[in-house]
Amino acid sequence: MRVKGVIRTQNTLDEVLNEIKFNDNFIITFHMNPDYDAVGSALAMFYILREIGKNALVVSEEDNSVIKKNFSFLPLYEEIKEISVLNELNPGDYTLISLDSGEEKRLGRTFSKDIGQFKKVINIDHHYDNNLFGDVNYIDSEVSGTGEIIYRIVELLNIELNKELATLIYASIVGDSGSFRFDSTKPSTHLIAAKLLETGIKASFFTKNMYQNKSIDFIKFEGELFTNIKTALDNKIVWVVITNEILNKYNLSDSDTEPVVEDIGRIKDCKVYFTIKEKIKRGLITVALRSKDDIDVSKVAQKFGGGGHKSASGISFDISLGLENVEKKIVEELKEIV
Repeated sequence: MRVKGVIRTQNTLDEVLNEIKFNDNFIITFHMNPDYDAVGSALAMFYILREIGKNALVVSEEDNSVIKKNFSFLPLYEEIKEISVLNELNPGDYTLISLDSGEEKRLGRTFSKDIGQFKKVINIDHHYDNNLFGDVNYIDSEVSGTGEIIYRIVELLNIELNKELATLIYASIVGDSGSFRFDSTKPSTHLIAAKLLETGIKASFFTKNMYQNKSIDFIKFEGELFTNIKTALDNKIVWVVITNEILNKYNLSDSDTEPVVEDIGRIKDCKVYFTIKEKIKRGLITVALRSKDDIDVSKVAQKFGGGGHKSASGISFDISLGLENVEKKIVEELKEIV
């Protein structure tokens, strides 16, 4: 059981590894609405723990059908268990490893509510505004994604790097670096990628499975969505609103729409771009903010209880606020920083 009221601080990677060394049972999880960095890092951590003789489970509150649809090309994806598996376990016997999540509430309702029941919590992340919710916290906001941290762990533990493990880490890095387009891509990012490619994995495999995998319904959906694109300040601010109605029309899920915000970013003159999504089942309206030219959208996100990175942040609102009100609030704030 975790000790309440303890002031939590940043730790070293060696301290993380010591925590792993002296514990045997682990549950690995990641943020809701997962991306390639979250899932790739979690499966890579599962692989690592298995290699060093630990007992580990990967558990997510995300719907299992979403995991299968978006991540079935990754090795070990079938190891991701639904949240109900926790009913069969005593959390006090397990150390929780949270990957790629800036705060506990992003892990989902069950993990957020019951996080104090675990033996300990190890928090590994790359978001600069991480709230250090773990007992042991390793946060490096200078890397492109959590996958780079996982690679360091592989090196420190002298784990043999094979195609299976390289695939998981490479997917993580490609995903969160925007295919090496974002400023978080450093020389070290490319050096790690080179080491991963030396195992024999092919870059084209990731292009096909991560970016060339859209249905004809998705293309039609984007066609309709972009006919209703909205702009402000001479196209410096650009956005779209994704309603439950249009998702149903094209038989799409919320996870299918993740590429939309980056597609908006292709517009030449825009400086800030975002999507607003209606999530009726979860009772939320979510906003995905992106920026160019060193504009810090995380400041806007933080005003509404969200967070993330300087050029990529997110916010969740209660659905009762309404799409129009959320839209108005976000646009007003963005006009102040563009």
